Amino acid sequence: MGGPGLPVHTGEGCGLAFANVVCVRIFLTDFKGDYARMNEIFSTYFAADKRPARTTVGVTALARGGIVEIDMIAFRP
Repeated sequence: MGGPGLPVHTGEGCGLAFANVVCVRIFLTDFKGDYARMNEIFSTYFAADKRPARTTVGVTALARGGIVEIDMIAFRP
């Protein structure tokens, strides 16, 4: 989702934006500790009346020591 020092890679080069996102999968290594904050940040990227489908999962580890991994599926109008 981005933040200080965290890149956000989107489909901007393909003419897509967050408004095109229809599904989001989020993986957290500290589900209990990070879920509320992740929810706050998530809500700043999507309108309350048009949020994509979402799955959030607690995992034991992520590649390269990551604490959060997010992937999105978007549609091209």
